[in-house]
Amino acid sequence: MTPDDTAGERRRVMSESHRLRAEARALRAGGRARDAFPLWDRIEELTHRYRDLLPDVPVARCPHTGELVRWPIDTAGLDTWFWDYLNAVRRTPQPLPPSWIAMTGAMRLTEPVETPPFAVVPGPGVPFVVPRILGAPGVRAVLAEVPVGAHTGWAVTYFGPRPPDVRLVNLWGTNTYQVFDDGVWRGWDRHRPRISEYDFALTGWLESGALRWIAPGDDTATLRTGAADCPFVDLPGSRRIAVLANGTVQHLAAFAGDGAG
Repeated sequence: MTPDDTAGERRRVMSESHRLRAEARALRAGGRARDAFPLWDRIEELTHRYRDLLPDVPVARCPHTGELVRWPIDTAGLDTWFWDYLNAVRRTPQPLPPSWIAMTGAMRLTEPVETPPFAVVPGPGVPFVVPRILGAPGVRAVLAEVPVGAHTGWAVTYFGPRPPDVRLVNLWGTNTYQVFDDGVWRGWDRHRPRISEYDFALTGWLESGALRWIAPGDDTATLRTGAADCPFVDLPGSRRIAVLANGTVQHLAAFAGDGAG
């Protein structure tokens, strides 16, 4: 299937699921919950189908080992299940390099912005790094552009030894993050995103070599260093967290949306 075909199939899967969910809820409300069981089974099948259809998008290359990291991301738009902040439908790429620590991101929104029936938190309008992570010994980060529909996204992926006693960051677009130790999955945690913890001044990090970058459209995902030619330095855009909810876009200094601390 072509990328357009898979994007269309994901849309069809979502549409069928929404229809069946409405029917199942109507049956339950009418006292016929048992009649809805086959519908819920089909909805679960559709959810798995959507997850399997997510395209693997190059987001980074490990600065330590050179391994390419492809992440399953729905790049069709922000009104897809992948971007549902509280109930994202995703899969984790396997295997991840043992050096992988975290992936966060940012996004420049282009009008008209989608109005999904769930909250979407794509991050600030320009890329950033998290100093408490990137400043730890041996940690390196990679910045790559990821178009999402009409919007311009940037994934920032961290590699190295996991900093001890350091809170990580939520996975891009979600309210939780997975904890890995030397490539072994340890569980889930969460952290409330706050602009005060971000550094949007990338030049120093680029010049130090702590932050590497991949040129937009580079199919080889070659790691580049330095700030001189980097197209991601001093970009215009909001330095607050964008939140899409109830048909509006807000720009906030901090956001939990679920009570995360």
